[in-house]
Amino acid sequence: MKMYLAIGCGGSIGALLRYLIGSLVPQTGNFPTGTLCINMIGCFAMGYMTNFVKRRYFADKPALAKALTTGMIGAFTTFSTVSLETALLIQDGMTHIGLVYLVCSTTGGIAALLIGLRLSPSQVIKEQSL
Repeated sequence: MKMYLAIGCGGSIGALLRYLIGSLVPQTGNFPTGTLCINMIGCFAMGYMTNFVKRRYFADKPALAKALTTGMIGAFTTFSTVSLETALLIQDGMTHIGLVYLVCSTTGGIAALLIGLRLSPSQVIKEQSL
């Protein structure tokens, strides 16, 4: 039950952050710039947090690690929104914009996640007793 509560709390924070950032990033014409920015930030954060937070600082606190990754970042990045916006662009006759958006979201997201994994420390630092 503790795990579910932790994920739910993290999800609430992620959803609020998503709304806030989405409202701050202006949309460029028909291109969903806000969602693209959110997904790139979220994919980077997921890669970084996987190493830095889960393995280094919160390895012994799985509920907190899940709250930050599955909850907060999972609610923050919503590729389901990418799918919806792509489909709507295609339905509105803007197939080329929809496909560019989809390719940028998927390849950019994977690249950002890999960069996050690469830049974050992956080794657990053990405290030494004096």
